[in-house]
Amino acid sequence: MHTTPRPPSPMEFGSMPLDPFYAWGISYEPLELLIEETAACIEALGLEAYRESKVFTEEELIERFQALFARLVEEGRVQPAPAPPEEQRRWKILTPKQWARAQNARVNHIAAWWKAQNRNA
Repeated sequence: MHTTPRPPSPMEFGSMPLDPFYAWGISYEPLELLIEETAACIEALGLEAYRESKVFTEEELIERFQALFARLVEEGRVQPAPAPPEEQRRWKILTPKQWARAQNARVNHIAAWWKAQNRNA
């Protein structure tokens, strides 16, 4: 049985969390759905980067991810749950740009995977 190759999961590389709580201090529930949607977004961005030979800036990714989170809230699929200020200070370990930079590494890794697949096809 032949299966279509799939890019590696965005969670397979890098220890930087996919959860935006660590950069913005806002939890979204259910977290599992948010992580799945964030990973799917990264995969789509990787394919877009490959197809369009695009390199995303951290600012572009921040806008894209904030739009994703807003859409998920608008659709009623996740609910924001702002943490108390003391918890935000304790767990907000990244700036939004640092978080976006980590996601950009994932996007670029997936774009490189697609490029290698098509070079080997």
